[in-house]
Amino acid sequence: MIQVEPYAESIQDIIMRAPQTLGVTIFPEDLTKEIYAQLAQRFQSLPNRLCLTALLASDDAGSHQYAEWTRETCHNIGIDFCLVRLTPRNVATYIKALNENSFVHGIMVYYPIFGDARDDEIKSTVDPRKDVEGLNRAHSPHSHGVIEDSARPRLVPTLVPCTAKAVESILIWLGIYDRSLAEGERLNGWDICIINRSDVVGLPLAQLLASQGARVYSVDIIGVQIYQASLTSGVAEVRSTPTEWTLQDVVKKSGVIISAVPHRTFKVNTKWIQRGTICINVASAKNFDTEILEVASKFVPRVGNLTIAALLDNLLQCTKVLPS
Repeated sequence: MIQVEPYAESIQDIIMRAPQTLGVTIFPEDLTKEIYAQLAQRFQSLPNRLCLTALLASDDAGSHQYAEWTRETCHNIGIDFCLVRLTPRNVATYIKALNENSFVHGIMVYYPIFGDARDDEIKSTVDPRKDVEGLNRAHSPHSHGVIEDSARPRLVPTLVPCTAKAVESILIWLGIYDRSLAEGERLNGWDICIINRSDVVGLPLAQLLASQGARVYSVDIIGVQIYQASLTSGVAEVRSTPTEWTLQDVVKKSGVIISAVPHRTFKVNTKWIQRGTICINVASAKNFDTEILEVASKFVPRVGNLTIAALLDNLLQCTKVLPS
């Protein structure tokens, strides 16, 4: 089993030693309202209305519901939202046309379409300058790429996939980030367990939190990996290290547990969770039992519409690199 040197005295250690108020359920709706109000002001200050175009090529009920939520939110904030329904075989062709359409500022696609590697190919088709979901591999979590156009090189914004960005917003809201510290150090001393290492949520979230100084235990069916930032030639770089640890091992170590497993039968064993831990349920399924309130200091049962708020924040970032 891999051995990792523990932190000396950490914020997490201090918090876990202190008396805890347990069983506090935190709902993200208040945070969502606050963020939407800020976004509305920012969009209204722009010289022109923005257009977000979404492509729907499946009968997935969740995708249809998400589309309606997005439409309503865009209408309330002052964004033109265009939903295009089409067949799976036409998606890539339509994306290429939208990439060239100067009236379209952001492109999103509701997945799954095919449910296999073809979906990854479609993600890479979206112009990174319009990829409000942050799913194109051109978006690196720690660097900017350069997009060439006929006018001049333009930097691609570092966009975080929407659900991962929403979880980050929740952690900031809960006070996990120490804003008195420098960027890259704001999660120093925290051990965080993320269950499900998907490309859309778990992996980018692990990289994001590790880049702020956390030691992240990323759990998937193939095992546990540790994500940590280290200096290489003076530049911070997040690296992953495989371990022989189990889910139980890392849940016991963690002060924050984030679970995103989309299976209704999966539950994090409450007996493994240390008293005072912060637990966040990201999946549509309930990954924590009701007994979680007996050990967790704070429990967030859902991310909710924060994903749409993150999407619209990414849309604003995209406008910084599109031709005016």
